[in-house]
Amino acid sequence: MIEKPPIDDAQLYGEIVRHIIQSADPDTVIVFGSRARGDHRPESDVDILVVAESDKPRYARSGSIYSALASLPVEVDILVYTPREVHEWSKVPLAFVTTATCEGTVLYERQR
Repeated sequence: MIEKPPIDDAQLYGEIVRHIIQSADPDTVIVFGSRARGDHRPESDVDILVVAESDKPRYARSGSIYSALASLPVEVDILVYTPREVHEWSKVPLAFVTTATCEGTVLYERQR
């Protein structure tokens, strides 16, 4: 098996954002979980919340992003929520989206 060379976090996040922008039209890209907290291990996956407008059901929104990220040297878990869904879930204190948006780190935010 061919091993992929290591990549530092800043370079990794830059690549993730670049691929997401190319495959989707995000308003915001947020890293959350152990990578955002700084307690990840080298083999830890990268948890990403993408906030983007979509008419698709939530389960069908991330396919093109996963395809775009397939060449990266780490596993990336993608969740795509619309701005409206993020707003609605932000009213629920222990909801996943609330935790991701409050404790995560914004990697990209579209300039308005």
